Amino acid sequence: MPMHQSFISYKKYRYAVYAMLLSLVAITAYVLDSPRQPPNGGTWLGYTLGTLSALIIVFLMCLGVRKRSYHSSLGSVTGWLSAHVYLGFVLLLLATLHSGFQFGWNIHTLTYALMCLVIASGCWGIYTYLKYPELIVRQSDGLSSEIIFQNLKDLDTRALSLVTALDAPTHYLVLDAIRRSTIGGGFWAQLSAYDGSKMLIPNEMGSAVTARVVDNKGQQMLIEILAAKLANSSNVDEINCLQELLETTGKRAALLRKLQKKIQLQSLLKFWLYLHIPLSFALLSALIIHITSVFIYW
Repeated sequence: MPMHQSFISYKKYRYAVYAMLLSLVAITAYVLDSPRQPPNGGTWLGYTLGTLSALIIVFLMCLGVRKRSYHSSLGSVTGWLSAHVYLGFVLLLLATLHSGFQFGWNIHTLTYALMCLVIASGCWGIYTYLKYPELIVRQSDGLSSEIIFQNLKDLDTRALSLVTALDAPTHYLVLDAIRRSTIGGGFWAQLSAYDGSKMLIPNEMGSAVTARVVDNKGQQMLIEILAAKLANSSNVDEINCLQELLETTGKRAALLRKLQKKIQLQSLLKFWLYLHIPLSFALLSALIIHITSVFIYW
């Protein structure tokens, strides 16, 4: 079973059960507690819940270490991930009860807010792991990126072979469109599935003096030029060649879109980590300050 499916139901929802039991115990203790002052982090229950919350945060931070400890015998990565998810959810309850719903403009509330942001980004991560792998497989028809790139290369070769039978400007046009086709790019370009494909359009004589670079997003400009040339052609051999070239260009454009969408989904699958990890370290730093300040003013 794929990890993105099994970590939710790992060992028949073992850690979900543990999280529910821990939640019930915490809620029961909070309801039955009768402090002399309003509930807050300074009561015996507040300190208990706070200590437990801090330990859970440290444990959750250890997932990254466990994932890189390839020969560790401390349980499977899937088990750690399952515990990470469910303990992350119960942490929100424990920390809220620890605070006694007492919030203000201070380091304690900042720590709580950072924790909420970490949990929210984690929920986004769960969603991406459950949804995007299936979308990636569906988008690429189950083909690996290597096979898709090879198919694209074959279409490029076929297009260049066909265009040798046409005039020099058209030959140069198709060659340049292939050279200037872009896939991926920087992280933000991948994330937005940006198509920066361009092409150089020469004049009728093929001179580069009056040539201009234009956008060729989705290979649309190349397709329009080839279609116009086909409509104006009266040569049977040229018509047949242009028809096959248009068909090849259309397949190539569809394959480029497929690759760009796959790259976008793969980027989205990782993007949440660019929020989750920095926020987690910010939370750990705030937690240390929070605990230190409590001991100083205790």
